[in-house]
Amino acid sequence: NIRPRYTSTIIAVGTGMLIALAITLIAIFASNQVQTAFFRLNELNAEIQKAQARSNELEQKVTNSPVVVNLGALMGPSVGRIPVNAPAGLRRDIVQGFYEQTVANLNREYTRAPYSLRKYQPPANVQTIVQSLAESPQMDAWTSQNDVVLIVTADQNLYRNDPIHFGITAYPDKLLAPAGEAIATLGPIPGGKNAIADLALAELLNGGVPRNMEERGMPPNFAINVFLNRSYPNTQQMQRMLAGSGTYIMTAYAAVNIYPHTFSVPVVVTLQKVPAQ
Repeated sequence: NIRPRYTSTIIAVGTGMLIALAITLIAIFASNQVQTAFFRLNELNAEIQKAQARSNELEQKVTNSPVVVNLGALMGPSVGRIPVNAPAGLRRDIVQGFYEQTVANLNREYTRAPYSLRKYQPPANVQTIVQSLAESPQMDAWTSQNDVVLIVTADQNLYRNDPIHFGITAYPDKLLAPAGEAIATLGPIPGGKNAIADLALAELLNGGVPRNMEERGMPPNFAINVFLNRSYPNTQQMQRMLAGSGTYIMTAYAAVNIYPHTFSVPVVVTLQKVPAQ
């Protein structure tokens, strides 16, 4: 007893509802993201609120507290060493001993002023961490040819009252630069009254040499320790040379055989005039 126009309206509305329901069900079964939106929305909102609170806490920390240990900074002077051809068991024992020594040193040194960090608490899976480092395929390859050195660095920026965080990084202790080999070159340097030898020397020693040594495999904390053993000519004579006309090339050479265990980059620097063409 319903009029045709009402019947068509009911059918249209019902069909639209069925289509919408079908599409929704298909999306729920086909997409994990849709399932999450339907059934875990409150949980997601809670996680977002926690993340926002953590972000606000970190922002306040960065604003009000100084960094006491920068990301990547060397933490402590101790360096571990795994000898060439060491079997997996020996490597594991060495890494375990170095890890325990590191924890003891950091808890002793970094819980006091000026750092005032909280003690490091080893994670429950520490044995897995040690084993993954000592028995990795990369470690197998490195120790088959060279000793391996282990260094400890901060794996995040640390603020006062933060718990201690650190990472152990391995480097093959191979020859990186034989004595007398050119490490980095700066030039051509135009001569003239505005040329300053000290600035060119600083750019070479603080830029080109560390960058090149890091690319060769030197730990970054050691690559920046560049020491000028000698220069030919001396810096005063370099300045007089650069005051003249022409262009010049400044080159840094390895002063000794340089390995990661050298812990620094001693160099000899020369300045030569480019022959006119």
